[in-house]
Amino acid sequence: MDLEVPPAYNLADSDKATTDKSVKYPDDKGNTHENSAHNIDNDKATTNISVNYEEGKSHEIGPPPSYEFPQTFAIGVKRTNAPLITSTQVKNHLALLYAFATLKTRIDGLYAEGNEIPFLPKTKDRCWGWFIALAVERFSIWCKSLQQKDSSKHAAEALPPVDVLMVWHAYMLNPGWYAEDCGRVYGLRGLKDFTQVFSDSFSSDLEEILTSEPTEARLESWTSRTGRHFDPAQDAEVHHSRQVLCPKCRKSLSVDYMNEEGTGFLQENFRVKCLDPGCEDVPKITRTVLGARKLAEDLARTAVGVNEYPPGLAGTIRTNQNAADHARGSLVRDSVLRAVAFERPLDATAETWVVSMLEANKYDLDQMRLTIAARMRVRGGILITRIISAYQNDYMFSVELVGAVVRQGSFVKKMHELQWTQPHFFDSNEDEVALQHSIARYHAFLDLMSASSASFYVPTLDIDLAWHTHQLLSDTYHNDCMTYVGRYIDHDDKVAEETLSSAFDLTCRAWKNRYNMPYTHCGCPLPGKTIGQRLSRLVNNYGAQKSYLIPPAREDLLAATHPSDHNAVFVWHRKHDSESLQRSRREKFKRRQERDAKARAKGKAPLLTPEERRRAEAHEAAFLVPVPMYYGFIGAGCVAYTGNVVFSTAPSAVGGVVEPALLEEEDVQLVCVSFV
Repeated sequence: MDLEVPPAYNLADSDKATTDKSVKYPDDKGNTHENSAHNIDNDKATTNISVNYEEGKSHEIGPPPSYEFPQTFAIGVKRTNAPLITSTQVKNHLALLYAFATLKTRIDGLYAEGNEIPFLPKTKDRCWGWFIALAVERFSIWCKSLQQKDSSKHAAEALPPVDVLMVWHAYMLNPGWYAEDCGRVYGLRGLKDFTQVFSDSFSSDLEEILTSEPTEARLESWTSRTGRHFDPAQDAEVHHSRQVLCPKCRKSLSVDYMNEEGTGFLQENFRVKCLDPGCEDVPKITRTVLGARKLAEDLARTAVGVNEYPPGLAGTIRTNQNAADHARGSLVRDSVLRAVAFERPLDATAETWVVSMLEANKYDLDQMRLTIAARMRVRGGILITRIISAYQNDYMFSVELVGAVVRQGSFVKKMHELQWTQPHFFDSNEDEVALQHSIARYHAFLDLMSASSASFYVPTLDIDLAWHTHQLLSDTYHNDCMTYVGRYIDHDDKVAEETLSSAFDLTCRAWKNRYNMPYTHCGCPLPGKTIGQRLSRLVNNYGAQKSYLIPPAREDLLAATHPSDHNAVFVWHRKHDSESLQRSRREKFKRRQERDAKARAKGKAPLLTPEERRRAEAHEAAFLVPVPMYYGFIGAGCVAYTGNVVFSTAPSAVGGVVEPALLEEEDVQLVCVSFV
């Protein structure tokens, strides 16, 4: 179905605005060239743009019109009443990312400073991973303290410290898990109510809150409910341990965050033994043993009263069509409970039933996975992997938040490098055009998804920024997805990098077919003839260019159309296949660059300006080099800088050991292990 193009962006109007089509400019060697496809003025970037859509062909788009941001957008068969997000909300989000980048810079210096933190890691990457783990601990304490009345407070007096905001931000960018947890876990009921306070701050004064000294009310709100220092570095100097409950006798055990033996709670080999005489049969407590206890508790939870949420296992309640499919959750849970190892003994209390399940499965999460899989069709398939991934530790959250924060760190770094996070960067109307263009492209991205429910599309950096901003509006994001796209669009922050690369080819082709213009303008070679080209034919073609999607010729905006690959996952149990695909893409990338250079030399492709050539050759190729980072003391929960390093010794294993020797020396920055 063809959708109406807003009159202000009719390409015919922009063609009338064409002025000088010939311009002389010097290259980087001082030679002068004339190029009729470019009108170059770095100060007044409103010029012709010529794009090499396909090999050996050039297509002149014409100069962008004076950019007037649309007030409505077509998504599928519907049209919005207004943009789904605003420039103000994106600016506040960028201010939050700037606060995260500033925090990381501060923590990076901790390892070199004199401090009273015992066993502090001695490298920046290890120190940052340790700090994130502490932030997750602080976030957990804060969540448990929230009450319904807190949702009536203003953000300036109630928002937690920036390290806790960083964890919360990463959690919300797993929107499907976040929404399900808030509707399934009783301990998160306060967070669910308070989410609206955070979301509302993106439309108002979040940047001011972040750049000002915290108010007395905000400091008091935090310290009174958590008993912890507001400043995370000061807090780390004082609090060195936490309490862990024995999975059998429930005795509280004090465990250090870090110790000399490497068995502290935040270290890779965490383990502690309950010395109660009745717990001799209990193995040493690890994170996965604690996760097994959490799983058993969810299986045993049956009461649905005033203070209880409906029972159900993590990952079984929310679908893309139903935000709270409790009937599905109950069906899965009831089926699982038919397993002999999960049977409830006669006259057993909920607590004795939990212990009975743990003993029958030897307190082993792997064994519980096998028990569950035996009661499910095709041994659980993808669903069993999703369920078990939510039970890797004793936190209430179904997302491994240390890894989530680090993956988002890659996106923060890229926005920071574009300078988009710098204070006042978008204060002028002229500069705000970049954000408006990102928002316009995001609406087109939603429209693309609405046209093909079976496809997996990959956003560019500018689209991902707008998408992240929308997700942080929580309930608004859910309602907008259901209204305009017809289903809930989840944001998966762990995707196999070969899958992400292939899906990006599909996205480029689908975008070109639907809007008759290229998806990226960052200098990446466009994809060749791939399966994506054939699949993209499933998406209807508009047959006319959306002129409001033509980018203003700003260097930072063009660079921001680079693929967003912060969620790329290098899958270690398919290491050889992944490496083979990477080599193939590297060779293909090199051949395209050489082919493009020859075509330009023969005049068969547009002559690039020095700046365009630099951008095409200097920036990193997407999906070719996911960077693992060395991370020696967090176990379950795999994290990486531009991707999640996932490894297991067998398809049914939970975790494993990645030897640094397996990695290229320059890539060894952070390695963790996680459930596959």
